[in-house]
Amino acid sequence: MPGTPRTSGTNPLSRRRLAVLAATTTALTAAALSGQFTGTSEAGGHIDAPSTVLDSPADLTDVYAFTSPDNADMVTLIANVRPFQVPGTAANALADFPFATGARYEIHADADGDGAPDTTYRWTFRDEDRRPFGTGPKVGPLPVNSLDDRSLGVRQKYTLEKVEAGGVTQTLLKDAIASPTHTGRALMPDYGTLRTQAIRQLPGGGRTVATQAAESFKADTQVFGLYTVGTRGPVPGWLPDAQPLSALNVNSLVLQVPKSEIALNGDPKRNPVVGVWASVSRQGANLERSLSEQAPTFRQVSRHGMPHVAFALFGSTIGLAEPGGPEDRLQARAPKDDHLESDFLAATLDPVPPRRIERAQGRKAPATPRHDIQALFMKGIGKDNGATFGFDLNTHTMNADADPRRIVLAEQLRLNLNTPVTTSPKAHGVLDGDLQGFPNGRRLNDNIDGPLIRMLEGEPAGPSAAELLPQPVVGLEPADAQTVFPYLNLPHAGP
Repeated sequence: MPGTPRTSGTNPLSRRRLAVLAATTTALTAAALSGQFTGTSEAGGHIDAPSTVLDSPADLTDVYAFTSPDNADMVTLIANVRPFQVPGTAANALADFPFATGARYEIHADADGDGAPDTTYRWTFRDEDRRPFGTGPKVGPLPVNSLDDRSLGVRQKYTLEKVEAGGVTQTLLKDAIASPTHTGRALMPDYGTLRTQAIRQLPGGGRTVATQAAESFKADTQVFGLYTVGTRGPVPGWLPDAQPLSALNVNSLVLQVPKSEIALNGDPKRNPVVGVWASVSRQGANLERSLSEQAPTFRQVSRHGMPHVAFALFGSTIGLAEPGGPEDRLQARAPKDDHLESDFLAATLDPVPPRRIERAQGRKAPATPRHDIQALFMKGIGKDNGATFGFDLNTHTMNADADPRRIVLAEQLRLNLNTPVTTSPKAHGVLDGDLQGFPNGRRLNDNIDGPLIRMLEGEPAGPSAAELLPQPVVGLEPADAQTVFPYLNLPHAGP
């Protein structure tokens, strides 16, 4: 059943261990939900910079890019925002998690490797308030069975634009309706129908949906300590991996387009590699100049490409990073400028977690400079670019029409559009021989915690670091994503 946490492991749990499981789940969920309605949270691992925690609707949590399993000529791009959403119920009127109105949500694709987007898909949202005099509950009192039902008193509508390099803009959709926050089965007895109605076909092929969805991120909560203090735990061996995200929701922008739309010169066979990232921008002004002399402009407040940049490079999360530090600067920066940021470049060549693991556990950190880690985050996997896999997979130099002189170091999620869809996916992706998985793009069912730790510890060139990854007796994870568009599971909801 979509959204149902699954269990793994065969050893029976004692009553004491079941009690620990329940307590762990409760504690982790409480951590995730702290600040739920105030815009702050302390759940490490799902927030990449101190600044984003203060602006939940703009908080990008994950970006996914993969060849569509239901149509190999299409590519699917997904950006998740606004994490830690509690399941809605008819009695919980506060559980309303709209997209931010007026902000720009964007997914970018870089085809030539210069760190600048060649194609951008831009969503902007507005509220349509259909309530009498604009007052009363947003949903109800009768059940909502259609996006047109008057019981859906406030709807979110959006415009979707395609922006080409040079600023040429095409409006793909106008006043499309987003699937609403699930307010519980009493008021939304068939949310699947509402989401299906929200799916829109795009001119030239493709489709999109803006929707609430069950959290898809498969986190290994026992691994987080390896990033931040160098030890796993807190109770290695049998601690239940009870991650709270398996019961929470996010907002998702799902886009499926022909591969030719984002490939260099429209030719994915000749130019198979694209770099992908998402950003959120809000209207603001330059406070260093007179406000009377300028109109509001959009300023980037959030950015996300490769997962766990703050964890994997700086070993930081909320409480461990200084506001305004390199993590925050990444959020406001364009990938084309990454190579100009000395702190960021230094971290890619000497990431913090391996040194912490060495101090805590005595496992010797790989020698620096870590050209393999710089390639992982800023080049892609190439045979001769510092990566240690020994083959070309997803570096922009593989694009026949790309100018090598213009390719720069830039943090992006890189995807080879020509990698065949596997019938036997492996959660740890490329490290375990599944070339379609992370870090060749990222699929919804990929687990990125383990592979990142293993690569930080020197794999694949060095000895295996698999022993660092604990094996819990019980693992509670989000249910596997579906194999047909829009792939994400329906949001969790109560009565």
